[in-house]
Amino acid sequence: MDAHDGRAAHIALVLHDFSGGGSERIAIRLAQRWQAAGRRVTLVAGTEAGVARPLAEGLPIVEFRRDLTRSIPDRLRFGRAAAAMLARIAPDVVVSPGNWHVPTFAAARAAGLRLPVVAKISNPVRTAERGPPFQRVLNAAFARATAHYAALVAMSPALAAEAEAVLGRAVATVPEPNLPDDWTPPPPAPRAPRRLVAAGRMMPQKDFPLAFATLAALGPEWHLDLLGTGRDRARLASRAAAIGVAERVTFHGHVADTAPYLARATAFLCTSRYEGYPAVLVEALAAGTPVVTTPCSPAVPEIVSDTSFGEVAPPDPQALAAAVRAVVGRIPDPALTAARLDRHRIGRSAAAWLELLDGVTMRPRRSC
Repeated sequence: MDAHDGRAAHIALVLHDFSGGGSERIAIRLAQRWQAAGRRVTLVAGTEAGVARPLAEGLPIVEFRRDLTRSIPDRLRFGRAAAAMLARIAPDVVVSPGNWHVPTFAAARAAGLRLPVVAKISNPVRTAERGPPFQRVLNAAFARATAHYAALVAMSPALAAEAEAVLGRAVATVPEPNLPDDWTPPPPAPRAPRRLVAAGRMMPQKDFPLAFATLAALGPEWHLDLLGTGRDRARLASRAAAIGVAERVTFHGHVADTAPYLARATAFLCTSRYEGYPAVLVEALAAGTPVVTTPCSPAVPEIVSDTSFGEVAPPDPQALAAAVRAVVGRIPDPALTAARLDRHRIGRSAAAWLELLDGVTMRPRRSC
């Protein structure tokens, strides 16, 4: 054993690509703040393609190749290449932005990566959709794949407790950096009547067809603004048409800032089947907008912790529609919102991450 002294002076963040997902956006947001705090930060990217690439302006990027896809073979191929890329730049610590990168880091490990890895757990280790036998297999595989990580990070105490129960190891908690340092609760403002907002990557996990069915249950005077991009865009448009709500759904695509849409909405609607920490609920509350959500994450009760914040309803169109009607005119309590969301300021989150990364780099480490 030899001692590794000093703080995490050089941090590498591994990103397969610059897709518009929350994990990527938040990871880049943190990297920008780490660099501003005087740390050297390098993004090791499979490809620079993706709508979130402008967010990384000013950060050094080492790219593998431009034609990389999001397929499993390409994720593994990038992982093998990343081992060599990381060996060349020799960071003090390597950060993984979420569960989606677990296969990439498994391939990197097999290819010789021995640098300390700190990984965010971006989705629940357990989900209700998986039966017990399959869940046990997945739990064992996840535990095996992450056993060599120097640290795992959950986004809330409830998520950390769930992961610890499954993985049998300590999991740190660092809140998500969803808000600027100067955020304050907005004053009450007029809102568009009967207008919902939903947001996220267009994939089955988000269950936007359930949002369309909820819109249908609400009636013809309601409208839905859908923010995000993804592979299911055409299928979702067809689904909206099939149930007769296409003219009441506006597909906005990727938007750089959700705040203007949230600020005018009656409510934010989350229909996800599962989430890690549904950060967009925090963003909605920060905009003074009540939320209606499925119980998609163990963190939901931590977020929707007061009746003024919104409603949690089963994943059923009629139940969700009733919850939407119940929050019409509801205003999240400003004092409670400020107290609940204070931990999500970027400065606090970035500082907590740096404290964790510094602790990892100062541990004794095996010579490689």
